[in-house]
Amino acid sequence: MMTKENSPIEKRARINMVDALRGFALMGLFIVHMVEYFELYWYKPEPGLIHDLVFFLFGGKAYGIFALLFGLSFYIIMDNYNRKGHDFRKRFLWRLALLWCFGYVHSLIYAGDILQLLAICGLILVLLHTLSTKWMYVFAFLFLVQVPAIAQLFKHIYFSDPGYVQPQFYSLMGDNFEVFAHGSFSELVQHNIWRGQLAKWAFFIESGRLWNIFGLMFVGVILGRNGFFEREKYNIKKLIIGLIIFSGFFVALTMTKATFTSSFSIGMPQWVADQLWSYYINLAVIGAGVLLFVLVYQIRLGAGLLSLWSPAGRMSLTLYLAQGFIFVPLYYGFGLAWYDSLGQLWSLVLGVIFWVVQMFLAAWWLKTHQYGPLEWVWRKGTHIRR
Repeated sequence: MMTKENSPIEKRARINMVDALRGFALMGLFIVHMVEYFELYWYKPEPGLIHDLVFFLFGGKAYGIFALLFGLSFYIIMDNYNRKGHDFRKRFLWRLALLWCFGYVHSLIYAGDILQLLAICGLILVLLHTLSTKWMYVFAFLFLVQVPAIAQLFKHIYFSDPGYVQPQFYSLMGDNFEVFAHGSFSELVQHNIWRGQLAKWAFFIESGRLWNIFGLMFVGVILGRNGFFEREKYNIKKLIIGLIIFSGFFVALTMTKATFTSSFSIGMPQWVADQLWSYYINLAVIGAGVLLFVLVYQIRLGAGLLSLWSPAGRMSLTLYLAQGFIFVPLYYGFGLAWYDSLGQLWSLVLGVIFWVVQMFLAAWWLKTHQYGPLEWVWRKGTHIRR
């Protein structure tokens, strides 16, 4: 008789809703990059409705959902191997190393690459994987409240440096923009080998975005342990209550932001306070957005519509890297220099059109393949087999 101990382990099915959510986040990230001219918007800013709307919907939110789903994927992979009695931590470190390599090659063209960041932040998940869920909550809270950023704020208030009056990444970004806008291809690659990377890391640390990513990764692990995305049925009432609570936080935080930031002296204290409050607002939007996505997915018509994003979510690595390699030459100086001529409206229009193209290509590819091209390479490279 087959007992529980020697019975075959049921294979965990892919979570279509998670793939769709990842695809939706990738779309948001792509639209931001298009409207942002892959960072060169900040070389010659064009404030207006399109920019404000896109950044309100996706700016600082799409990457956050990516971080959350990265933590969720980490938990699922580790749990799948734990069920088989295998400790996958060392292999997952190798998997992160491969992801960092993908990101570094990508960053030679597009210095704003996020894969390197996810790979390095993922190290903390491996190190703390065996902690109880209670401690996962503690770490998630500490990072999402931005304890390091709060410490930085107090440092600027009580131990201010007269020469430190604006974020250091400003000057680093300025150097980047000159190369992005006017440099040749070889100059761009040479710059991004090292110096082009510094601005990104300075921004993530000074602005507090790094701590936000850490916190959202822990939230992803917690949601995985609680089986949030694997439920057959959801309590619609609880989803609506959660949506209302996050929306209420958004309204309250938005209304008090000006008062909060103006209470600090002009310079770095006020800048850090503004960033701190902005991330709290973004967290409220991320929470409301994820719950709204899950809520809509419970409706048959909504699930059918949102599932159109699933193939792109399954091929997020391939599509994300392709976006940089294809569109950076269109916007940067060594290529067509669209940053200086295309404008916000046409960038948004082209972003929407090319995103639809990517969705169709992903759906077409996955009709005959189980994985995207780079997803397959990453998977096989992780296990070092043909």
